[in-house]
Amino acid sequence: MKYICTFSFAFFLQVLVSAQVITTTSISPPASLRCNEVPVKLNNVVFGAIPPNSQNGPVVVFIHGWFDNGYTWFMSKNKWYQECYNSGYKTAFFFHSFSDAFEDNGKVIAEMIRATCRHYNTNKVIAVCHSKGGFDIEYALYNENVWDSVQGVVTLSTPFWGAPLADLISNPQIRSTLEAIPIVGPVFQGKGTYQMQTAYMAGVVRPMMDNHPNNRPEKFHCFAAWGKSHRTVFPPNISDDILKVVFKDYQSLCVDIPGFGNTAGDLISGGMSTSGDISNFVQVQPQYNNPYNNQAYMDGLAPYYSSIRPGSIVISEPPPSQQSNLNHVDVLLSSNTWDIVHPEIEYFKNNPVFKSAPSIVFPSDMSASQTSSKMQMIQSKSFSIQTARQNKLILVGDYKNQLLKVLDERDVIVKEIPLNFYTKSFLDVFHEVDLSGLLPNKTYKIQSLFPLTAFLQDGNTSSIQLATRNDKTYYSDEPLGFELTVKDWSEDMNTASVSGILSRNINEKGEVIHGDIIPVSFIFDDVKQAFICKDKILLGEGVYNLSVSAEGKNLNRFATTSIYLKQERKSSERKGLIDVYPNPSSGLLSLKFNAISGNRYSVEFYDVQGKKMSSGFLGVNLSGYQQIDISDLVKQIPKGTAVVALIENGERKGAKVIVLN
Repeated sequence: MKYICTFSFAFFLQVLVSAQVITTTSISPPASLRCNEVPVKLNNVVFGAIPPNSQNGPVVVFIHGWFDNGYTWFMSKNKWYQECYNSGYKTAFFFHSFSDAFEDNGKVIAEMIRATCRHYNTNKVIAVCHSKGGFDIEYALYNENVWDSVQGVVTLSTPFWGAPLADLISNPQIRSTLEAIPIVGPVFQGKGTYQMQTAYMAGVVRPMMDNHPNNRPEKFHCFAAWGKSHRTVFPPNISDDILKVVFKDYQSLCVDIPGFGNTAGDLISGGMSTSGDISNFVQVQPQYNNPYNNQAYMDGLAPYYSSIRPGSIVISEPPPSQQSNLNHVDVLLSSNTWDIVHPEIEYFKNNPVFKSAPSIVFPSDMSASQTSSKMQMIQSKSFSIQTARQNKLILVGDYKNQLLKVLDERDVIVKEIPLNFYTKSFLDVFHEVDLSGLLPNKTYKIQSLFPLTAFLQDGNTSSIQLATRNDKTYYSDEPLGFELTVKDWSEDMNTASVSGILSRNINEKGEVIHGDIIPVSFIFDDVKQAFICKDKILLGEGVYNLSVSAEGKNLNRFATTSIYLKQERKSSERKGLIDVYPNPSSGLLSLKFNAISGNRYSVEFYDVQGKKMSSGFLGVNLSGYQQIDISDLVKQIPKGTAVVALIENGERKGAKVIVLN
């Protein structure tokens, strides 16, 4: 069996700990440093030895990203510390939380910057940040009063506009699968994971950061990468200290293992390629897909143009340049990027005046395009595949001592596939199953004794494209208007059906929540030649995951996206007469509205997450101004904040938030 399993050099797993007290550790010069001398300890700053030629040298701080414990800057002959020491740079390596919110990480990083300045008796540092560390430091700069202490920031594959994979992780089914895994579950529960959704980064974070009065975008020099399928290259013989990236308490022998580098490189490459393939079928909406609206070029986690901060200095060459043909882990390796980062450190050291950011020009063949999905999502114990085309099956999560059975059209077992996937790191979440050896042009059934969570790419060119119309204003009394377009559908469209779910995962306060799963329906529109969601639903403000499935006789396609949604009410005389009194209420409540004779009226109560708590019929023969006592319905709902909605002929025509004492 072919499987994707890797020691995640860029990512690390351990129990989440909130940072309160910053500790420090000083280490030996690189020539005498033993790998076990560098502790894997959260909320700790590791200070490098002071080089003999450091009189005019800067202080460089290294800030890690998502799923990372900070040791990746040192592991397996990664020579950031050695290169900095030889160049006369003082160094500090920050070990902070990997999946906390950027607000929390930003506060910790600010304290670490202050501790570093005190240690080296300086008032300036230069930051080198990987992945999520790039926007963690943004918060520290703008909100924690360390702006003047940071001379410049070099970012490596920071998804400033979000990571499509975070949109997928926010799907309720995938989310529950990942959060249930003992080792990685706490990381996926972290607020920082859900903040990386494209809708949240583009709709909330970027406006907040880019419009901040202290914003100096030219202080950021950004390296972006696009090589999701690039082969990671390590020296053939690397140390077993690589295991410290996965197991924080591992005591390395600090000896080189012959050939281990080749094996590790292949495993990393396969993992990044798989995560990149999965990311590519996420339907990032045009408004959230960075200013260049292109996610086809990505490094396995971050699209190339998502890694460019607005107004920043770009230090990478756009695709198809081989300089940026690296995956998300490759950019962490000094062997790939030291020669790129080093000149930027020298620039910040020697130039108090920043460069002006030129306009970004990219090749004409990288025109804006929205992706479409050719994948189907599987959540069952049995499904069929056809071998007329090549199939790729990717399982999600842990599968220990399990067995897949492959049956032919006569229900005869033709192959058994043992599964023993154990998740230790981020890239162990996805596992490709070997389906080779099956006869061509046949139909097979895959069976298991347990429910599978998986994605199947069946080779059929049929695809779906999801549009949320997020450039419009959403009104609570109008259809949502989500659109699903089907491409190259090889079956009769009349046999296709489309259904979906909405689930809020970040509320209006920016809190991560487990929102209710709200079904949404789609109807085929002959004029638009698309499936349209005409549901009228009262929704709380926040970031939602929208996942949709299109099913035919033998075809199935799945698409997912994130959307920042805030409903408003249209201004009109009639709608303005909808009101409730008194508010707050201690048990008595009246509903006021203008009625149209012959229409059917009822009232519904919802909690703040959109869950219906109670309802009642008001009447049919109502006309003109109405004031109706609905106190009896109030007795059925708990105290707190609720929403009361007027229903006219089955449609929600108005709503008010009430407080019940």
